[in-house]
Amino acid sequence: MDGLYARAVFHVRDGEAALRYYTEKLGFSLDWNHAPNGRAFVFQVSLLGFQLILNESEQWTRSRVGQGRVMIGLEDDQYESFFEHVTRHAIQMEIVPWGEPTLLMRDPDGNWLTFWLPDKERAALQVGDKWP
Repeated sequence: MDGLYARAVFHVRDGEAALRYYTEKLGFSLDWNHAPNGRAFVFQVSLLGFQLILNESEQWTRSRVGQGRVMIGLEDDQYESFFEHVTRHAIQMEIVPWGEPTLLMRDPDGNWLTFWLPDKERAALQVGDKWP
């Protein structure tokens, strides 16, 4: 079996604030939104084929806020589109060590989106710098 359909779930403090951050700041598209009482509560956003579910925390999930981690590996033919998107939206990431230099973006709740660049682009990264 192959081709599993899988998505990460990040828990956030405030669904409305997270929705604005991911769509307005990061340029994700809203795929669907479960909004009881007219407020974003559980919703999915996507960017360049990557899909992410965000869930406003409740009393029993408060400890999960900021604990989300996802690693996104980019192939050679995906780098240019990714770089253009990051530049257009003025998204700055830090370069951290993870075996080799890796891009890290933390959302306002502390969840991590990490990006593993193709060999050629990754070789130019210096841990501790900002990117791009």
